[in-house]
Amino acid sequence: MSSTTLFVLAAVIAVISILIVFKINLDKLKQSPENRDTLQTKFFIGVAIAEIIPIILVVLAFAASKTVTATSDLYVPGLIILLTFVFAPFFIFLQTKVDVTEKNRGIVTTFAFMGMSIALSIPIVSLVGLITLMP
Repeated sequence: MSSTTLFVLAAVIAVISILIVFKINLDKLKQSPENRDTLQTKFFIGVAIAEIIPIILVVLAFAASKTVTATSDLYVPGLIILLTFVFAPFFIFLQTKVDVTEKNRGIVTTFAFMGMSIALSIPIVSLVGLITLMP
């Protein structure tokens, strides 16, 4: 498998798995905001487990990286990674608008910003990896 494919796979797998973990924990947070500390701990543990495979893929991609022959070979992988940049915040902020009481809005917003920064970490690394493959 080429490095570009590994970078794209890492970004897509990371975003999807982290958003699933985020959604599960956000729904629990909306139901019982007093358990925020426990839910954040479970969220971080879930994210750590969800990022194992994407981190391995990124390491393999950097280990097998060779510069591409033309910059145009990076357009489609770059576009897919940029779509993950758009999809993750869109999904997260949509979740903050559904079933959130005014009392819980601050807690949910804080959780959303944590989720967004974590969800975008692997796509950022993958995009940097693609840039290093330029001729």
